[in-house]
Amino acid sequence: MTEKYTEILNSLTAPDQIFAAQEKQHDSGITYREFINTPKTLTEFYEFGLLFPEWEFIVFNDERYTYQEIIKKSAQTANALQALGVKKGDRVAICMANNPEYIISFMAITSMGAVCVLLNSWWVPDEVTYGLENSESMVLIADEKRLRGLEKFTTLKKIVVRSNNHSDDYEDFNSFISSQSDEFKEQSLDTNDHATIFYTSGSTGFPKGVLSSHRNILATLFSWALVTTLKREVDNADANQAKDSQTASEPQNQSAILHCVPLFHVTGSHSGFLMSILAGRKMVMMPKWDPGLALQLIQDEKIGAITGVPTQTWDLLTHPDRDKYDLSTFKELSGGGAPRPPEHVKKLKDGFKDSEPSIGYGLTETNAAGTLNLGKDYLNHPGSCGRAIPPVTDVGIIDENWNFLSEPKAVGEIVIKSPANMVGYWKNEKATKEVFNDNGWFKSGDLGYIDDGFVYIVDRVKDMVIRGGENISCIEVETAIYSHASVQEAAVFGIPEERLGETLCVAICVKPSM
Repeated sequence: MTEKYTEILNSLTAPDQIFAAQEKQHDSGITYREFINTPKTLTEFYEFGLLFPEWEFIVFNDERYTYQEIIKKSAQTANALQALGVKKGDRVAICMANNPEYIISFMAITSMGAVCVLLNSWWVPDEVTYGLENSESMVLIADEKRLRGLEKFTTLKKIVVRSNNHSDDYEDFNSFISSQSDEFKEQSLDTNDHATIFYTSGSTGFPKGVLSSHRNILATLFSWALVTTLKREVDNADANQAKDSQTASEPQNQSAILHCVPLFHVTGSHSGFLMSILAGRKMVMMPKWDPGLALQLIQDEKIGAITGVPTQTWDLLTHPDRDKYDLSTFKELSGGGAPRPPEHVKKLKDGFKDSEPSIGYGLTETNAAGTLNLGKDYLNHPGSCGRAIPPVTDVGIIDENWNFLSEPKAVGEIVIKSPANMVGYWKNEKATKEVFNDNGWFKSGDLGYIDDGFVYIVDRVKDMVIRGGENISCIEVETAIYSHASVQEAAVFGIPEERLGETLCVAICVKPSM
């Protein structure tokens, strides 16, 4: 790290600055470095949106919503849920494709102290059933497609979005909120209150619910905000001052992001959605990935950033019609959720003029906090997922006995300590104890090493393939294959694939009699 980098970092984290951090002991007895001047709850965090009420927040197909409109609809939804009897700590599930109602529901649930359960919208009904039963959700907000097959849940209140069909089994979302006040009721929330449950695939084949608090999520958001501010000030302090001087009455310089990752992933919810609120950013939502449409949106909406799996930026770079569009605003090419082939980094930089490719590493269990690699660092170290995100996250390497490995390039399991780390696995104390030590370090399940501060991932401890950012459990696939009467033996594993990062490969031995 340069002297300039360290000097600016120390300035940004000084005691009187918003990014000030200090050691703090939690009730568990574990000490973390934490931000001390940032909002304590997501309810407070959402107030950033009120700094620019008339700015566009969400663009979805031909629909456009301002920050004020979304916040008011969120208040109506929160009040409607409270009228149903939903209380602080109760679980409310969401299962649908990306749309404005997803954002509205997330903000409503978390602002009133309930726990937002984000179910994978690609799950089949049996898997959705598992998530609802495991989380003990009181209410499900979903689109019509995801409600099919859930008729047996007669005591579950079901709210449907974007449906023209009437059913006694569920209530229309707009009707559900229409009579409610658009002002939030006063809530008594604490930073340690539970906020979300995301479900993550595991090598056991059973999804685990990742329970996080308001503190955990906010630690990630402000870590990213610090790194963004730090890079901007290191690169060009004058440009940062000019940008900071804009006001809510001058939205012409508003940044825009292409949101193309499912909201049931922390990349989609945290990096895409929640960071947009902090930045006053316009979020152009795509319900389904379509690189041709994405190029059109980048041109028409003057989009400056994308945060998605590396496959998506590669799709844009290699699209046959790319040169037909004005992509001059498209600068920030962020990736996460899967590895990006090192040779892609320079190709992206060269292919999109003045662009800044970047990559991040984190897990659902760390609320995506971990490492970041951006700017010149990424061009110089394209095979690395970056350095630990300052100032509250630490990354280390351990052997199988929890001994930390200090030798450069020593390969072991990557571990992360951060106030962004989850509270634990929902209703699964055994699994929680297996991944944490007594000092709050979390075992990632990934093998890697650290060289001059840069983290490199070399393999996975868990038997998992990441295809285009989606986790695929090899055991789940093998189990399905073994259900066929002709199969004697099967092995499932991942192999490198240029576009998706990895793809699934299956070796099958059939029974001799077949």
